[in-house]
Amino acid sequence: MSNNEGVTTSALVEAALADPAVHRQIELDFVRHVEQLLDDDRLRVDTTSGRRPVASMLKYVQRSDHSVDLKRIMSDMRKPDRELQHQMPVGETLEINLLKRKLWVFRQVVGRLKVLCVSPTRTLLAAETPQPLKPGEVSKILGEIPASVGGVPSTIVLMSTSGFTIEAHELAERRADRTVIMAEPNKAGGWAVFGPVETKALVDLFDPEAEESKRNRVREEVEAVSSELVGAGISTEKISAKTQLPLQLVESELKNYAKAHPGLVAKRLDGRVVLFREGSVPPSATSASGGGEMPLIDRIKTLFARKGENEKKIAFLSERRTALMQQRDRSYDDITTLEKQEGKLRAEFKEATGDITKRRVTGQLLQLRKDIERRQQLLTVLNQQVNIVSTHLHNLELVQQGHSAKLPDSEEVASDAAKAEEMLAGLEADAELAGSIGTITNTGMSAEEQALYDELERENATAMPEPEAPAVTLSPVKTPEPAKVSTPRHAEPEAG
Repeated sequence: MSNNEGVTTSALVEAALADPAVHRQIELDFVRHVEQLLDDDRLRVDTTSGRRPVASMLKYVQRSDHSVDLKRIMSDMRKPDRELQHQMPVGETLEINLLKRKLWVFRQVVGRLKVLCVSPTRTLLAAETPQPLKPGEVSKILGEIPASVGGVPSTIVLMSTSGFTIEAHELAERRADRTVIMAEPNKAGGWAVFGPVETKALVDLFDPEAEESKRNRVREEVEAVSSELVGAGISTEKISAKTQLPLQLVESELKNYAKAHPGLVAKRLDGRVVLFREGSVPPSATSASGGGEMPLIDRIKTLFARKGENEKKIAFLSERRTALMQQRDRSYDDITTLEKQEGKLRAEFKEATGDITKRRVTGQLLQLRKDIERRQQLLTVLNQQVNIVSTHLHNLELVQQGHSAKLPDSEEVASDAAKAEEMLAGLEADAELAGSIGTITNTGMSAEEQALYDELERENATAMPEPEAPAVTLSPVKTPEPAKVSTPRHAEPEAG
């Protein structure tokens, strides 16, 4: 992505975060997801009797919001805008008390689940870009929640429409009386949910994005970078970083994408799954298994023994080229990291005041430059290997394209050319005949028809017909015999 595209994307993200309607929609989506989750058997929370499914217990659900506080804040900021008020998030809150029967009559609270939605109200009203919540702000929100009564454990889910800072994620913890889970929308269009490691199954359930929506985002990202399929391919790490989705899900979707698109292969190369194209020539219909299914030793024997199908050779070389280009891209990333480190050491040398510190930084810089030179030498070798493999692959694709085209021989071409010449000559004669007939039949109107035509044209140009005038019906005009041609006269209207 170019720098201009990056700036544009960042500007769009900031514009969306400053829109109150976006925050309101995020709030509604999350609350709707939690309400549906209450009937899911997978949702298990801590109770006085251990971890129990919420769906199997009696539930007392209380839903509230802070719409009154919103009106007060809008009044304080002198923004009494009713339309803006409807677009603003209102701080939806769900409080679920989990009950169990006691002595068949009484009900006892054994657990609590509380969901809080937090939004930067004042920042949105001021039309400013909201910032993620900091640890101090999160601690204040959690501190305002009443303590558990009677030793009943609580599960608290805090959702911030503007997100959290990295430091604030550390406040997601699990204690004997309370478990804290944090949820936030991410810039990739999905959700990020944080919680204690031992409650990962519970934490994953509070992700509102459906499985199919995640897979659609993976496919959309693959389509966006489809130009890389011919070169280095598309690795799972790259897609996972852009979509902020788990590697396992991305790998599964890349394999499904390869199955749905003939000519693409998703294979594990150097420990990572890569989606790439098996050459630019479509595979032939006679290839049953394809080059990607051949054992490695068979592919090597086929390639160097100069025998076997070209499809298998193309598949092997395509895979090899993709692996080399992936290795080359990683080397470029390593050099970029080393160059950044070199810049930091240079700045440290510039700011250093003692001679010992400067000598230490100088030694580090020297070793760093040697590492960069080694990686540059590796890049030279990788580029040569990629060039050799690409050249061989290109030659095989040219051969395969020539065989798959099934072009006719010279005799067949000459015969078809002679037939085409005959057909064109016949069409030309027919066209000349049709043109002469058209000239004869379209010589023009007779003198009487021409006079009537001119009269009607003058009437239409000078006067509009009266609305209630009776319709005028002209008698049919017959062409007179050549010997009886007279001066053109007007046709008289028939009697009404």
